[in-house]
This record gives sequence, C-alpha cells and structure tokens, in this order.
Amino acid sequence: MLFNGEVAIVTGGAQGIGRAIAEEFCREGAKAVILDINDEKGKALESEIQQSGGDVTFLHCDVSKPAEIDKVIAQIIEKYARINILVNNAGILHSTPIEDITEEEWDRMMAVNLKSMFFMSQKVLPAFREQKGGKIINISSLAGRMGGYANGLGYTATKAAIIGLTYGFARRLAKDNINVNALAPGTTETDILKAFSPEKKEELRQTIPLKRLGSPQDIANAVVFLASSKANFITGAVLDVNGGMFMG
Repeated sequence: MLFNGEVAIVTGGAQGIGRAIAEEFCREGAKAVILDINDEKGKALESEIQQSGGDVTFLHCDVSKPAEIDKVIAQIIEKYARINILVNNAGILHSTPIEDITEEEWDRMMAVNLKSMFFMSQKVLPAFREQKGGKIINISSLAGRMGGYANGLGYTATKAAIIGLTYGFARRLAKDNINVNALAPGTTETDILKAFSPEKKEELRQTIPLKRLGSPQDIANAVVFLASSKANFITGAVLDVNGGMFMG
C-alpha cells in the first residue's frame, strides 16, 4: 500500500472523479474525508467504503464558502488530529456560449471551481505546517491548457487559473515541505458530461489520439501517485491525463 493512515481530504468527493479518488485512497491505506453538498450520495459512499473495510468520513460542506471550510477543518482535526493530503476536486461545468453567459453564472463558476481551491488550500496550511509537510493536488482540466472544445469560457477561465495558482502555491510553500501539483484531465466519463449531447461526446472522443474518453479511475490513479511518497520530489507540476489530446 502507498499510505499508512494518512488523512486525505477530497472535495466534491461524493461522485464521479472525486468518488474514484476517495475509493482509491482507501484501497491504498489512507483515511479519506469526503466533502460535498450532496448528502445522499456522500452518505451512501461513506457506507459503501466502510462496508468494504475502508476508513472514510463524509462531511457536508459547500467549499465555495470559507466559513463552512473552517467548520469542517476543525471537525477533521478533532477526529484525526492531522491532515496530510488535500485534493481540490470540486467543480461544475457549463457549455454556455460567450454571448449568453450571465454575471450570475460567471460568479457561480468562479466560486465553486476557483475560490474553493484557494481557500481550501489556505485553511489546511496550519495543519500542514505543524506536521512539517503535506500534499495538495488540484484538479484543473485540458480546457485550462488550451481553451477547451465544447465547454463555456467561465469553466476554461477557472481551470487555467487553477494552474496558475498551483505554480504560485508550489513556489511559496516549498519551504514548508508542501508539494503542490495539478492534474489536467481530458474528457472524462462522469455525470458532468450530461451537459453534452451524445453527438458532442462522440465528436470529442474522435479528437483523442487514444480514441477513448478518460475514466474516473484514470484520474484517481494519477492523484494517488502525486499524493504518495513516490512523488516527494515533484512540485509545481501539471500532469496531463487526457489520452494525448494535449502534448506539451
């Protein structure tokens, strides 16, 4: 196993990529803390992982609200006395054309995808510094690398900003032995793709050199690697997991 009881927070962990990440952490010996606003799916996943022998806790949290983040961080510290890993995975997608994006939609995209990543990272720093190290993995996107194909530009903007913040956090926190890296998944088979028609999904698949969409497990495997001791000398990196759609 890659871990020995390390505590890993996964935001947006109740479904899709986040679910696969939480499950993989538990399989590899970590304790997973799932943060999500979907109580039904979060509690169901908590029960499922526990029944299979994993150590997992689900906590309701809207990670776009720093006050709620403060509350759950205190709960995690009270239960586990430490936090070792943070995966900033929570996010929403839109495909709204440039001409139709409203201020409300733009602000919601920024809050869920970007604001949450910054303040989750900020709020775990005291725990990381106290234990002299930690790992942060941010889930960006292929869209943040090259502008995207079918998604709205609010989504693209947040995912590009995540890459910039990853570089900034990595440079500033290296002195604290905190590794900060990002993943840039390509099109991945999750519920978030319901925003796209079958025709659009097939069009996207044809653009991928490996001729398949990504799976949540593909992303989870890469996250767990970056969170493990095998990646201790990697920081400020963006790992592309996209079947060859972006090479650079």
